[in-house]
Amino acid sequence: MQMTIGEIVSFYRKYQNLTQSELAEGICTQGTISLIEKGLRIPSVELVTMISTKLGISLDVFESNNFYAPQERYVTMLLNQLESLVNCRDYAKMSPLLTEDILNQYCNNPITKQQFLCYQGIYVNYYEKKPLKALEIYRQALQETNITAFSTIFDLPKHKKQFSKIETLLISGAASCYYLTAHYEKAATLFKIAYRNIDYIDRQLSTQILGTIYYNACKNLKALGEYDEAVELAEKGILFESDRKTIYRSAEIFFELGEISTLQNNLIKAEQYYIRAMYLSFTTNNDHFLRLLLIALKKKLHLPILQENILMFEKSFSTPNELKNATSLSFNVGS
Repeated sequence: MQMTIGEIVSFYRKYQNLTQSELAEGICTQGTISLIEKGLRIPSVELVTMISTKLGISLDVFESNNFYAPQERYVTMLLNQLESLVNCRDYAKMSPLLTEDILNQYCNNPITKQQFLCYQGIYVNYYEKKPLKALEIYRQALQETNITAFSTIFDLPKHKKQFSKIETLLISGAASCYYLTAHYEKAATLFKIAYRNIDYIDRQLSTQILGTIYYNACKNLKALGEYDEAVELAEKGILFESDRKTIYRSAEIFFELGEISTLQNNLIKAEQYYIRAMYLSFTTNNDHFLRLLLIALKKKLHLPILQENILMFEKSFSTPNELKNATSLSFNVGS
């Protein structure tokens, strides 16, 4: 006899000796788990993914029972894959997932279309390096969940005071477009809206990607010469990632703190930040960022302790060949 989705959740929860509240922690409410187990609510694929992860079981346990239509499963897996590629800055692999055919065939409601356009904008901005084109994509995406039409993203805050996770990423993405085109004041306005909204976003959502907002906003404040505010925001970003048990952008934030300390002529503190960035970057397994980071750090010959740490690092760990062979690359990491 085929088990219902609620029966599966209940069985594995009890097998793990978890209460409903313990299973729900960091994912949803205890009441939601209760409704699922009673068969009074069918959870979204995203929620089932988080539940299965916490229970330590494969998502296949749920998918084999055909609770969801193939299209819904495909869209969820597609959007999760795009977010994962953004987190790892593996933009080149995003291209085959961002076709117009996929958008038109599978993203047939405002929420999924908005998410798709969000990742498309990130790809266009950072891989194709077309910030103005990306800015228009972000505006179109934000329009999907806003009834009132607006011609620029700066009109959006007049209509809403709180934003969803994807809307927050879109606002931050638009800010990054302005940063990359040296419109730092405009960027600062949008970054402030984005990072102030992070506290309103439910913890049960996948929020690792939001650390990017603190990193990019910090870079923009540095460009404006507002160092104290940049440091304060960077430290908040580190705490955010620690609180959400993720380190996707912490290494990059520490690098920015090092850059700011250098500009403030505090070389001892800068050296400490750079060293932390290097080792933390290694733990994230993000070879793309680590490669660029080491190239940038090797140029800081005026910091002898840092250079000693780089030598020890390369002797101790197996690093990609290009880390040792590269001689020149610009350090400018995007989203």
